[in-house]
Amino acid sequence: MENTLAMLWSAKLGVSPVGVRDDFFELGGDSLLAADLLMDIYRDLGVEIDASVLFLSPTIADLVEAMPAGDREVDAR
Repeated sequence: MENTLAMLWSAKLGVSPVGVRDDFFELGGDSLLAADLLMDIYRDLGVEIDASVLFLSPTIADLVEAMPAGDREVDAR
């Protein structure tokens, strides 16, 4: 899950590499990119995340931790 999210963040932000403790917004993310990222996460992983979760948990590690346990184990499709 973390690797897939890092790839999505990297593609969205144009930053590489992205670590699990890197802050989405400190890397250049904004609310529009966040909305796009959440759509990409849903499309690629089938996991629906509310925007408030990303704003409150802006690192990959925190975002995965904030997901329901069943969604954390989802493999990329």
